Amino acid sequence: MEPVGFRRGLDYLLEQGLEVEVVTTDRSPSIRKIMREEYPEIHHEFDIWHVVKGLMKKLLSASNKKDNRDLQPWIKSICNHLWYACSTCGGDPDDLIRKWKALLHHICGVHRWEEDGQEIKCVHADLTSEEQRRKRWLRRDSYAFKALTAIALDKGLMKDLRQMALFKHTGKLEVFHASMLKYTEKRLHFHYSTMKARTQLAVMDHNENVQREQAYTNTGQARFNVVYPKQTKEWVAKKIYVPTTQTFRQNLVVQVVRRRLDPNIKIKDPQSYVSTPPIPENIAQKPKPAKEEAIQKHTSRYSS
Repeated sequence: MEPVGFRRGLDYLLEQGLEVEVVTTDRSPSIRKIMREEYPEIHHEFDIWHVVKGLMKKLLSASNKKDNRDLQPWIKSICNHLWYACSTCGGDPDDLIRKWKALLHHICGVHRWEEDGQEIKCVHADLTSEEQRRKRWLRRDSYAFKALTAIALDKGLMKDLRQMALFKHTGKLEVFHASMLKYTEKRLHFHYSTMKARTQLAVMDHNENVQREQAYTNTGQARFNVVYPKQTKEWVAKKIYVPTTQTFRQNLVVQVVRRRLDPNIKIKDPQSYVSTPPIPENIAQKPKPAKEEAIQKHTSRYSS
């Protein structure tokens, strides 16, 4: 369903005359092939959020091994470094890869090194002798460093980094999907017309609240909430935003009442109904047998 929906959505935008320069998706193999073969003129980028999520899973899995425990304190910093490399490369894939590889020097406590005859150094400020001493640097001959090197220099990841230089991510789309769950709960079934109407409500709700700003206290201090995610097992601070507004609902009710009072509009106009194809009762490929026959087959040892 994903490739079919992707083609239909993108083709619809192109048919409407919209100029699409960049499409950002996750690293789905089927979508990669479609973009490469059917839309070569559109640049395909990978969502940094999905890539970092996959990277974190690999790092957590590797760090759970006894010999790689020293890698655990660095996982969050490694993921943050990938975000930093993508956001500061200026759209240059070579600069992105160079900054990403610098991780393997910094994590060993080496902040100046030579590469291709040139001296390169970390962009952070110089560490004091006390900071350098207290950091839990990895040793190059340790199993943890070798495991990190295998993950960081993976051929697949290095290839994908070239499609991440524009620093595209689908965070706002994920927020919209979360707001859709209020109107289109996955555990419930909706007919086509109902699903369409609920999706439209979710769009209006999202558009009204998508630009919410961070909340502040009466003294002007930014508000945060400290949470403990199960995956990272580290306390993190998350922004608290101003409450959502629902003024679109009142405006919608006003428009519905005006339409209802308009004598030129027929309420039961057949054109207002959406025809949907018949939906089968189940996915069975053969007709349902009689209950007695099914019971006899279930209780008999000789039924085929």
